[in-house]
Amino acid sequence: MNNPLSQIWHQGELAIQRLAGTKQAMAEIGPKYIREFMPQQHRDFFQSLSMIFIGYNDYCKQTRASVLFGEPGFIHSPTENELVINTQYSMGDFMRESLNLGERIGLLGIEFESKRRNRLNAIIMDINQKTIQLKVLQSYGNCPKYIQSKTLKANRDYGDFSINTHLQLNHTDRQLISKADTFFIASSFDDGQQLNSRGVDISHRGGSAGFVSITPQGQLLVDDYVGNGFFNTLGNLYKNPLASLLFCDWLSGHALHIRVTSQILWHEDAQQHIAVTSDKNPKTTKAKRTLCFTPISVERLTNGLAQLQIAY
Repeated sequence: MNNPLSQIWHQGELAIQRLAGTKQAMAEIGPKYIREFMPQQHRDFFQSLSMIFIGYNDYCKQTRASVLFGEPGFIHSPTENELVINTQYSMGDFMRESLNLGERIGLLGIEFESKRRNRLNAIIMDINQKTIQLKVLQSYGNCPKYIQSKTLKANRDYGDFSINTHLQLNHTDRQLISKADTFFIASSFDDGQQLNSRGVDISHRGGSAGFVSITPQGQLLVDDYVGNGFFNTLGNLYKNPLASLLFCDWLSGHALHIRVTSQILWHEDAQQHIAVTSDKNPKTTKAKRTLCFTPISVERLTNGLAQLQIAY
């Protein structure tokens, strides 16, 4: 591809790459790995999935993270530039009415058992009562690092939805987060330019259970370890700190959606913040950055997950 870098990276991504020392390498790598089409193996992968994570702007124009479910084949790729997704089965939170033609969404396909994942950013070309048709803007793979392997089965209670909304994390929420080994973050950047690098992203964060810590003030702290150096999510947060987090409890079938404002803490700043906000035993970290999320609102989605983890 000979796309200009502005089609691949936006200002926030470039700023974080510069701070992290990866800007020069990403100028060379980006055009090779971020494509305007899906390779055949990506098309096959998406079509084999039984769920896909989606980041989009809801009817209030707030970025939201969600997940869509279906039997393999509920995602179809007619061409290397298109995806068609059956949107009938979600966590009870997804509303097609929130979407409009020409809007940009982010998709993440992940297969927990094989630790495979692919990212895609797209623009909505058509919407009906059952499906959305998408044109690919950016398509690329992610490494399996930090994906926590799990085998899933059907959740018999799926569909018996209820949603409880509150402003702060309660005890049950904190327990779910403290036990989580995975969460998803939807973020966005839009400066009005119609370039492929603009729009909503959704990404995965993973680690051992407890990798997300909670301060007494209710802020979430997540170390940002070495990854692919793209800094798609951090680049978005650098320019737009509003985001959404999705925690899935694969053992109960429930999920937690948290709207947050975010802050990127670098090196000593992270240690100072942790020391100030921790009332006992401040942790130390070898990460170069720590993400700090302050909840704005919390939704507990009961029986929102169509799949459960098989416990061994």
